[in-house]
Amino acid sequence: MPNPRSPLRRQGRRVDELRGSTMVSAEARGKHLLLHFDCGLALHSHLGMRGSWRISRTGSTGDRRAWVVLSVPGVDAAELDGSHLDLRTETEVRSNPRLRSLGPDVLAGDFDAAAGVAALRGADRSRQIGEVLLDQRVLAGIGNIYKCEGCWSARIDPWHPLSELDDEDLRRLVIEIGGLMRYGVETGRTPRSIYRRSGRPCPRCGRPISSRGQGDANRTTYWCESCQGADAARRGIIGA
Repeated sequence: MPNPRSPLRRQGRRVDELRGSTMVSAEARGKHLLLHFDCGLALHSHLGMRGSWRISRTGSTGDRRAWVVLSVPGVDAAELDGSHLDLRTETEVRSNPRLRSLGPDVLAGDFDAAAGVAALRGADRSRQIGEVLLDQRVLAGIGNIYKCEGCWSARIDPWHPLSELDDEDLRRLVIEIGGLMRYGVETGRTPRSIYRRSGRPCPRCGRPISSRGQGDANRTTYWCESCQGADAARRGIIGA
């Protein structure tokens, strides 16, 4: 049941249809969560930067920010805030332009490094790799933390344009990001080697971590100017 601040308040008829129904499946498409119910509706959730789902004992949620609460005997699942929540028919989900425009999902079971390299090669070669990695139309699911941490792990300079990176650079980058994201899903832990550590020593070389806004969205990029770069392997840093 949505609270007065929930986006679902405008979908009263569909909310009524949802009451008493049973969830039959859940799927993630990049950063989008789709919960499918036996009434023919799907709950489409995108948490953005501030939203979250919380699992608690029935009746203990007690948070007025909850946009929707799904319940089974003894347990509540509540979405708190977020950037998007609505109820759609399965037909509407299949035709949703936002979902249809998503690139390959980095956490999908059939995703591999070759698919990631191909997707990146299809982007504008003049764009900086750090900006491209956040474009969900190119690769779905990568957020700013994993962009920064993945570039650092792969020794890739996030400011280099795609045209300056070869396929081995991109392959290494895709593998590192995918590994970090899978680790995050499996453990619930987010990597923090350089993210939000501006001015602190790089864990690899000891030089200060740099940061500044990147791209049209001006998302803060963190990187090590000393040991990251598209030519890091050629300078002998990798494996050192």
